[in-house]
Amino acid sequence: MERVNRWWILALWTGVGVLADWGTKAMVLAGIEPGTMHPVIGDVLQWTLEFNPGAVFNFDPGRWIPGFPTRGFYLGVSIVGIAVLIVAWARLDARRHRLMRLGLATVLPGAVGNFLDRILGRPGVVDFIQVDLGFPPFNPWPILNVADIFITVGIGLVILDILRDELRNRGAKGEGDAAG
Repeated sequence: MERVNRWWILALWTGVGVLADWGTKAMVLAGIEPGTMHPVIGDVLQWTLEFNPGAVFNFDPGRWIPGFPTRGFYLGVSIVGIAVLIVAWARLDARRHRLMRLGLATVLPGAVGNFLDRILGRPGVVDFIQVDLGFPPFNPWPILNVADIFITVGIGLVILDILRDELRNRGAKGEGDAAG
């Protein structure tokens, strides 16, 4: 019974994340012309529509390798990444790695949301959130979307779990050394 519940929870969380991403992207696509800035909080937070053919920080191998199949490459990477996320999530010890499982479950809707943009054949992933805190490296930060936020938060949770596990292992090792 527990296995079914955690799969339903993963499916529900993924659905919520994908709907949040798609809802915000639909709003932006319906109301903003590419390249125009719409202030939300002064110059700190603005909406500006941009299509990202690449990946994180607009990484697009097609800029350096003529004829590189950027869209196909990232479709393939997305399919493999989504499969790896699901398998890793399923295999993790739920009690020992709660943060990592939550992190992987949070990366998943982001990966699916950006994958869906790619399969629709748009010029790229729909990005629209422009943050400029006025100091490096946040002046401005690369334009992102809700899926990117899910991915970033999820990766942060995975890193926290790895650090926590490392500290736990060092503590156990230190206690073992002291006992011997």
